[in-house]
Amino acid sequence: MTTYTALSNRIRSATTREELTAKEAQITRHYHAGTITAAELSRLDRIIMNRIFFLLDNLNTNSTITAP
Repeated sequence: MTTYTALSNRIRSATTREELTAKEAQITRHYHAGTITAAELSRLDRIIMNRIFFLLDNLNTNSTITAP
């Protein structure tokens, strides 16, 4: 499994905004360490943003998701 794939799976499994914030910091560290490219960083960041919107859309239907 590549670093990109592992990070992508971890982002998709996040259920709170706090988890996504931590994942954002994690992908930034990976980028600065050189383990992911700028293009991969951009794609992962897009996944995080989409996930945030998904969580906000489902806020009313899922009590385990917390508002920002």
